[in-house]
Amino acid sequence: METVFNQSIWGDEGFSAILSMKSLPDIIKVISRDTSPPLWNIIEHFAFQIFGASEVVIRSLSFSFYLITAFFVFKIGSLLFSKKSGGIVVLLTLFNPFFFIYAFEGRMYSIMAAGVTASMYFYLKIFFGEGGKGARIGYTIATLWALYSHHFAFFAVATQGFWWLYEFLIGHRERAKRVFKTFLLIGLGYLPWVYPLYTQTKMVGGGFWLGTPTPSDFGKMIFEYLAEGIRNDNLKLPLLNIPLHQAALYVVFASLAVRKWWKSIKKTVILLLWFVGPIVLTWLISQKFQSIFYNRYLLYTIPAAMIILASARSKISIIPLTALIILFGIIDYQYFTHPTKLPFKEYSAYVKSVKKEGDYLINWNSSSHHLWETKFYGIPAPIYIPAGGGDLPFFVGTALMEKDDIIRTIPKTADQVGIITSGPVSEINIPGYSERDVKSFGNLKFILYDK
Repeated sequence: METVFNQSIWGDEGFSAILSMKSLPDIIKVISRDTSPPLWNIIEHFAFQIFGASEVVIRSLSFSFYLITAFFVFKIGSLLFSKKSGGIVVLLTLFNPFFFIYAFEGRMYSIMAAGVTASMYFYLKIFFGEGGKGARIGYTIATLWALYSHHFAFFAVATQGFWWLYEFLIGHRERAKRVFKTFLLIGLGYLPWVYPLYTQTKMVGGGFWLGTPTPSDFGKMIFEYLAEGIRNDNLKLPLLNIPLHQAALYVVFASLAVRKWWKSIKKTVILLLWFVGPIVLTWLISQKFQSIFYNRYLLYTIPAAMIILASARSKISIIPLTALIILFGIIDYQYFTHPTKLPFKEYSAYVKSVKKEGDYLINWNSSSHHLWETKFYGIPAPIYIPAGGGDLPFFVGTALMEKDDIIRTIPKTADQVGIITSGPVSEINIPGYSERDVKSFGNLKFILYDK
């Protein structure tokens, strides 16, 4: 049975996997020319060394950090409220539809969420618990973990900085002074990546693929994080005929409406800061500078929203919360058992079976190319960009591309060319060749052309 655990990898996952197969020095060298820090690829590298490189290994690695995130969510819920609240928030976080998607994504999102959530736990323990030196050490390690996982962890640290200012001015000033020393230690630990961060930021500032977000985009992200992360209009609530993702959002609103907002207001404020702060910061930056506003980059804010939902409950809160967990569970089960990624395993097996000696395979550069999938599944197929077609943008993985990964002309010796694409067949034009056969696997297509 195919599930999201063993479904085919897609482009970004393939890029990470190909990179993680390299030596550690090469990983650092390549990733410093891309747009991310190196921690995910370093850990994936060792996972491949021990367990081999497969879809299940890739997804299991991500899932393990998802579970680590859930552990620290429980710790935060128990620290700020009660173990019962911690238990409820674990279920809400594990089943949150948007968060659930990236529990199986072979990229750095779940490892970032684990680092940020652990960082928040130790930070909150310092100011809301009896956290001493051990909490500060834990905070240092977890925060560096988060920062070396994804650059967007900086926005979580920024929200911690806002709260630190409050504590320094009118709160636990002595604790705030000790935390400031910890900030300096974290800065020292991040020094090795400061120059790569500068070059990566400069590169993104020169042009990126994201458009300027609107107020509607802001609201959409909030709703996705709260309940609508998996939109399946075919999955509807009986009788009412409402899509489950919409019903789940209504239940979230009901849970928030009956929450005792006046109870533990200080704790609620810092959770709101964690949830909304990074979203607001990236939205504002995207208005004046290069847009960086993208939902998967900020998913580490979801646990804060789930903690708010599960805490300061009224007597009737258990009704909408139970309904919400059930709705989340149904949505997730449907997603888990109905993989949505392109079927590249099946596709690559077919291509290998029909490829003859002397055939030349190419990736057609449509709205996206599939170089990383073809490399992962062992199909040699460079990207075809005709002479005068320009260069590829850096954000499609050019830092990892080798000299032979892009071709400008089809070799004259190629009597038959196989085209790999998920774009429309009508856009393909290879002078001197005519279409002979098309085989489709969903949106994936393999087209054979004869000279």
